[in-house]
Amino acid sequence: MTLWAGLWSRLGLRAGSRGHHPRLAAHHAIQAGRDPQAFLEDIEFVSVDTELTGFDPRRDAVVSIAAVRLRGLSIMAGETYATLVRPGRDVPRTSSLIHRLTAAELEQAPEMDEALAGLLDFIGPAVVIGHHVDLDMAFLNAASKRTFGGELAAPCIDTLRLAMAYEEKRLTLEGGGDLEQAGYTLPTLCRRYGLPAFAAHDARHDALAAAYLFLYLAKKLGRSRPMPLSGLWRASRLWWM
Repeated sequence: MTLWAGLWSRLGLRAGSRGHHPRLAAHHAIQAGRDPQAFLEDIEFVSVDTELTGFDPRRDAVVSIAAVRLRGLSIMAGETYATLVRPGRDVPRTSSLIHRLTAAELEQAPEMDEALAGLLDFIGPAVVIGHHVDLDMAFLNAASKRTFGGELAAPCIDTLRLAMAYEEKRLTLEGGGDLEQAGYTLPTLCRRYGLPAFAAHDARHDALAAAYLFLYLAKKLGRSRPMPLSGLWRASRLWWM
């Protein structure tokens, strides 16, 4: 697969979804035909975050999902999605201490299939963003394959990778500094860039923090000029090449 073919595939220009559950097929259909040259101002984004019982999609489970919409490179504060999720397994005390959700609170929460269906409806045609979003998507895709017969089609932009690309560029221009020692947790980056502070390990707060971080980095990497989606995608991969 060529670089651009791979890029277009990741940006939602994918094959059909034969054999998928009708809800997932509808998700794939609404995501199809994306133009990688469309400017960021003309694209809807959805910032997604999850809280988990652990880090292994084969053994652990999602306990909370939240998302916030961005349109015209602005956060739509009134357009959010948030739900607890019944994990269907024990919630380790170590994870409860992190996300502050207990088994008793999750007992009456929706099942994962219901929560995921709501998220798909909320995402619509948007591009997904998140901090270390590969982890969130590993759990969401594992659940989608079990429930709907396939993975989500929405392309994803990782604010962690954007931050690494931006810091590498900044340190190169300014001289000095250590990219590996800069620190890339979501709260650390928000403090560094003077962005609003939110309580960590709360899916709603983390989705909102990632949205603010995304807007800051997109504007910095684009040097405040209109930037196409393909340009942002390349910027998010530079640090890894």
